[in-house]
Amino acid sequence: MEEFTGLQGYELEIAGGWVFELGNEWITRRVQCISGRIGTTSLAHGASIEEYLEEPVQEFALTLSRDGDTKELSFRDFHYTGHSVPRANETERLLRIDLEAELNGVKLPLSVFYQVRAGQNFMQKWIEIPPVSLPGWVIELVTLEHLKFRDVVEGISPHSRYLQTFPNGEDNVHAQPDKVDAGSPASRFDYGDRSRALVTRWGVNEGFFFFMSHILGSEEFDRSNGLLMRQKEYTPLTEGLKTGAAVIGAYSGPAEIGFKRYREYLEQNWCVVGDKPLPVMWNTWLITQSYNRPVESDYDRNMVLDYLNRMERAGFYDTLHLDLGWESSWPMAPNPDKFPNGLDEIARRACDFGIDMSFWVNPFSSSYWMSDIEDEHPEWLNPDKISGRSSAHAICPMTDYFDYVKRRFVELVTRYNARHIYWDGGDWNIPRCSAETHDHKNQHELEVRAAKRLAELTSAVHEARPDASVTAFSLPFDNHRLPALDRQQVSDTHSFPTGKSELIQRQQMYQMTFEHPYRAIWGSWYGVNWQEAGENSLSKPLNELIHAEMSMIGNGASQAGASIDLAQAKPEFVEFLRLMFEWRKRFEHYFAVYQHILGFPDGEHIDGEGHIIDGKGFIILINPTNQEKSTSLPLDEPELEISVGHKYEITDWSRFKSPRTLGKIKVGDKLELDFAPLEVKIIGVDVPTLIDR
Repeated sequence: MEEFTGLQGYELEIAGGWVFELGNEWITRRVQCISGRIGTTSLAHGASIEEYLEEPVQEFALTLSRDGDTKELSFRDFHYTGHSVPRANETERLLRIDLEAELNGVKLPLSVFYQVRAGQNFMQKWIEIPPVSLPGWVIELVTLEHLKFRDVVEGISPHSRYLQTFPNGEDNVHAQPDKVDAGSPASRFDYGDRSRALVTRWGVNEGFFFFMSHILGSEEFDRSNGLLMRQKEYTPLTEGLKTGAAVIGAYSGPAEIGFKRYREYLEQNWCVVGDKPLPVMWNTWLITQSYNRPVESDYDRNMVLDYLNRMERAGFYDTLHLDLGWESSWPMAPNPDKFPNGLDEIARRACDFGIDMSFWVNPFSSSYWMSDIEDEHPEWLNPDKISGRSSAHAICPMTDYFDYVKRRFVELVTRYNARHIYWDGGDWNIPRCSAETHDHKNQHELEVRAAKRLAELTSAVHEARPDASVTAFSLPFDNHRLPALDRQQVSDTHSFPTGKSELIQRQQMYQMTFEHPYRAIWGSWYGVNWQEAGENSLSKPLNELIHAEMSMIGNGASQAGASIDLAQAKPEFVEFLRLMFEWRKRFEHYFAVYQHILGFPDGEHIDGEGHIIDGKGFIILINPTNQEKSTSLPLDEPELEISVGHKYEITDWSRFKSPRTLGKIKVGDKLELDFAPLEVKIIGVDVPTLIDR
């Protein structure tokens, strides 16, 4: 029996087999090997030592196929051949258990790895299979965990507020967003038999979070069936496989803390977006010129150069976004009629002003227009997917067209200085394709290999320009795509007037940020100068425009709020935007996080959001009504994790300059704040008033 300091762990030989245990201060797992078969016999919370496991349904399992024949291999088909502890020190313990099965008379080796690290609140498990001489056999599905929990363990989900959900249970905040259930705004969670991220144990303020770290991973807790964590694959046994890690983590505290720990795991260990700031954009599609005429795709060289000059004079823009309309005969081929000197001229002029480029792309679904590819390369087309908008065929990623797209993506970020690529059209939801000449044999292979190819495109972008971001609109939001995509858009809310639109966006943020990393969410494109926000939107009263802009200062302002017609905007509004964006950039790092405060935004009560890191940051409070309102500063919200007993200096930054001191208070003290109609307050919490820029 081996003991070591820093982490819990041992390997103990017993009659008939072995017992292995490893853990940290948050979670402990015991695995037994009896008569050559392994299985988890304990999964305990490190803080309370409470046992969660009832039984292992499957320690792991493989689904294999060959020429239409499917074979299921359970962990019971594998027998122990040895084990090792490759790392065992004060910071990490890694256990490897080697197993072997037989398939068609050939030995199939497999190793299961269990890992814990000090200072982390989770453990990981993965499988490695070396190349095996079994031609034709393909791994189609790997089950990493199938654990039945005790009846006292139940799932937690965000309280359902939307009329529709996707098949995976995800809220469809995109469909009928104005029909949201805003009743009982204080209700945040539903407890029951199912969950996608979090479980808790009755009578104990704690639980587990879980995630399958693979781009094609899935995870689900069902009380009757257990915790099931899998990844889709299409990998020949002759190539071997290392799976993603099945992650199980622990938290102590209410459900808000559980979801926060889950998001923190994703942000720190999974998301590719990292610390990339969100640039302030000007978008050709969004602005509405005088006489309520939307630009949309009707722009050219002269207009873009004119507005680049206006952007430079405004002084707060980071990026010029060319939306639908810049391409010509092929996707991502610049239109020579609109840009006779090419896009190099535009990118060069923008660079002279310190402004980067951004581009709308729609390479595979052909949702918006029909290119010459229809006639020139019919062999690339997907016969099963035709756009209802453009009547164009989708293009299959499993063709040589993929190589063209990859070259163009890299060209955008290198030759044309793209800091951002917006990927429209739902390409990440792989459609059916029955073409027999493409590089896929069946739909399962297509879905797996095409998803990996799309991820290869984003990797090429990030390798060519590490600070570049890729945002995709491909509902539903999928956390598994976040090592490839920097951000995913949650909806396309556009047909609502100013004020209502921003309220809807705040509702969507409130709902989606329980289970999805805030920094990786692209809320919406639409801002105050979009045509459907209202006729002659920039002539609205200044207080309404300011309310709309400040109410989405956390998420939405940078990508939508600055897309206005600078030729007709009043100077005082442009000056307000300059001050707002200068202030936001100064405190950019606080807007990497989001904490839920107050109730679900209902349009009747004050709502808000927290942006607190280690006890410092900002609380945004919004009065959505035309009446005077008041509320107490909610320092006691669980996600803020404000220290009890510490006195926090509270300041009002609502005017961006010269913050006003409101006093020092502790959690439990009451600080009443009064709001004028449509007022937005930015409240600083222990933020020094003098900060180096």
